[in-house]
Amino acid sequence: MTYNIWNKWDKLKTVMLGDCYSAEFFRDIKNDRIRSSLQQIADETQEDLNYFEKVLKDFGCTVLRPVLDKNDSIFNYINIDGQVAGAQQGVPRSPLQPRDTQLVIGNKLYYTGIDHHSIAGCLNSYNIKDSDNSLLPSNMLADISDPVTLTKSCFEKLKGADWLEYEDYLTPGYYEKLDPEIRKEILKCSKEKGQYVLEEILQAPSVTVVGKDIYIDWDTGILTNPELKELAHLKEYFINSATLGDIANLFRINSLSIGGHNDGCFHTIKEGAILSLLEIQTYKNTFPNWEVCYLPNQSWDKIDGFLKLKEQVKGKWWVPGQEDNAEFTNFVETWLQDWVGYVEETVFDVNVLVLDEHHICVSNMDPTVIEFLKKHKMEPVHIPWRHRYFWDGGLHCITLDLEREGVQQDYFPNRTGPVVDKGFV
Repeated sequence: MTYNIWNKWDKLKTVMLGDCYSAEFFRDIKNDRIRSSLQQIADETQEDLNYFEKVLKDFGCTVLRPVLDKNDSIFNYINIDGQVAGAQQGVPRSPLQPRDTQLVIGNKLYYTGIDHHSIAGCLNSYNIKDSDNSLLPSNMLADISDPVTLTKSCFEKLKGADWLEYEDYLTPGYYEKLDPEIRKEILKCSKEKGQYVLEEILQAPSVTVVGKDIYIDWDTGILTNPELKELAHLKEYFINSATLGDIANLFRINSLSIGGHNDGCFHTIKEGAILSLLEIQTYKNTFPNWEVCYLPNQSWDKIDGFLKLKEQVKGKWWVPGQEDNAEFTNFVETWLQDWVGYVEETVFDVNVLVLDEHHICVSNMDPTVIEFLKKHKMEPVHIPWRHRYFWDGGLHCITLDLEREGVQQDYFPNRTGPVVDKGFV
């Protein structure tokens, strides 16, 4: 077991590749128009994932995959009458995008939340010291050995009859007022549900490691959202926490104001080269003298199929050929909201995976990107990813770098302190 990530372009040695439910997961759905559509997506996604795994192994990578229960069925989550079975909202998503709640920084694996249990199980088997199969990982990007301050909405969802009111919860000495058993219950919930708070502020895909520098896209909305205003102090708390404080000793922690996942907005493909959307950050400050290849937004207005479905799904997802399948559309909108994102704002050409200094995995052979890669002596390796518009995740999202060759370097040795980029908002 080795964790070693100092950038996104040193030779990749060990990687996790996500997985999705198989066609059998949907076997109990009676409506053929719904069942066959979901099974087609599942089969084709599995084909693309298996091909991706082969490419990774051909390049010498060790590939880890989450293990799903082959006997699982969608009706374990919704019953035959279309009612939710269990406490969750809709059907939980598969472990397809391991990048969403975990990342490696230097020589440690960190979590910013909890995803499908099979991801933690897979990482536990790789990481000997976490082999107790605990679903709550030990390295969070906050020190959750102490209770995390919950948002009001989270507190109200969790609280028991003897928790007092939220205003009491925020006051000093709150825990001293409580019965020891009640105090233990609240602390347990704070630790187990604390990732709710973390995800409001910091998500793993919003952290980019580049040698001596870490670039973090802090959620600027937290400072203006009335419901979350009590969390504003946690940015400072993270920086001063034991966990993130350890990182601060090794890195300059730079702040970005993108308002979205970094890997969907810019990608450092090698020293001196970046793929980026327009108006993401002021690169002359964040990456001085690096060459940037700017990519246009996806031209959705030229795609008739998406335009036909856009209003019904609010631009969140699209499956080519299913635009007139009302039953399927209604099923996804009702039960599978955790599976889709907001694809109208996604440009998948940025979401790539670098294999080594000369090879990079792409899902689209965009001429602008290909020319830029050629200039920097890199070759594209095309990975079919047919249902990216449904999953709203590219090749970078569905993988998690665990080990690359190389050591930490300072790519900006003249930088005297952290950079704060306010973006274009």
